[in-house]
Amino acid sequence: MASVVNRWATLVAVAAGLAASQARAGIETAPVYDPYFIGFEREPAMDYGGRDIATVQSAISRGLGWAIHVDRYPAVAAAYEVFFAAGLSTVQHEVFGHGSRGREFNLDPSYGFGFDFSGSTSLGKDPRDNEQNIVLAAGGTEGDSILAHRILRDLYTGDGADGAKIPLMALGKLDFSLYCFITPDPARRQDRFRDAYTNGNDIAYYLAGRQAQRTGGDPAAVWNNAYAIDFSDRLLADNYRDLRAAAIWNLADPAALASVYGYVADHLLRGRPQVKPPVIPLGGGYGVTAGTRAFLGPEEVTRFLDVYLVTPGPLLSVYGRDLQSSVDESLGWGGGVYGLRLGDRWTANVAGDYWKTPESAEGLYRGNGWNACAEFDAMIFKNWGLSGKIGAKSSGYFPGTPMDSGAYAGAGLLVAF
Repeated sequence: MASVVNRWATLVAVAAGLAASQARAGIETAPVYDPYFIGFEREPAMDYGGRDIATVQSAISRGLGWAIHVDRYPAVAAAYEVFFAAGLSTVQHEVFGHGSRGREFNLDPSYGFGFDFSGSTSLGKDPRDNEQNIVLAAGGTEGDSILAHRILRDLYTGDGADGAKIPLMALGKLDFSLYCFITPDPARRQDRFRDAYTNGNDIAYYLAGRQAQRTGGDPAAVWNNAYAIDFSDRLLADNYRDLRAAAIWNLADPAALASVYGYVADHLLRGRPQVKPPVIPLGGGYGVTAGTRAFLGPEEVTRFLDVYLVTPGPLLSVYGRDLQSSVDESLGWGGGVYGLRLGDRWTANVAGDYWKTPESAEGLYRGNGWNACAEFDAMIFKNWGLSGKIGAKSSGYFPGTPMDSGAYAGAGLLVAF
């Protein structure tokens, strides 16, 4: 999948960069850059792994921009920023997507990458059950979506974020939708769907894993592409329609589209390193915008509607979501405050989530679920600081967090220059 999206993105980037390089624009005289981050967290390390990936994107883009004097023709930046975003989004998909879930389940993942931006994840051990099969299959697009949402939040917080990260955000977000779109319909193209499953298509694998969970299929057979898919299963077709609808929902994201506009208008044409996308203005530096995203859980497809209140300082976010299982639908909601200043050196992010688990034919979880998380960044000295995260949750699926209940944490180093 990564090769399909990223080949296309690379060609577009090179063409756009060469075409637009003739347009000279005004340049910021005192560029400001996000602090670089390197850190780790308890598996699945999708969030802090994504921060590491975004730092690599910023560092490469800043270094190349300095070397080729991109301030003279800032639109040239599109050629290398999208090129490297294509490769790094593949790394996120494999290492901090599939790989994060594989490490969470102690399955010893390993990776392979091609020059065409393709990637693969292998396991040293077979998954223990079909729940692990399902979560592993969905983990690649999950990891890219977590990365994309983190960057999107940063863009609307305070003074914005490094514009070079926007191609990484866009490709991370596209990963889920395009993967769904290229997966054949199991109700109409059975042979092509079977081929997709045996050739490692994540979405086909996810649908086969959910069917096996319902019917008691052998987890080892599912993982080793030997599971006999029952195409007469009505729920297989229903699950496919649900995820296709979620793929369309994921793309209809006003906040992400505004970010791409800001990337072109402010970063490429005006040469501004830092971008804060346009919003619906409310006056006094305040504004509002909305976003959409989607994820694949072990027994449901879930769609989020985010509403962002953008301020001169922190970002306030609330959301509602639906959880569509094979046989039922339920709701969830949550919100957070991001980039809240606590004095001159400290900023905080605080978020909470609550949802009702739908009844499902997969029969994995029941009752209500919750998640709470707090994160702190502290610039202890002028050029370096520390970052930390601590959270807790109930058992069950919530994007980017462990499947089991209990606490999770992360830590990292911040460097600014």
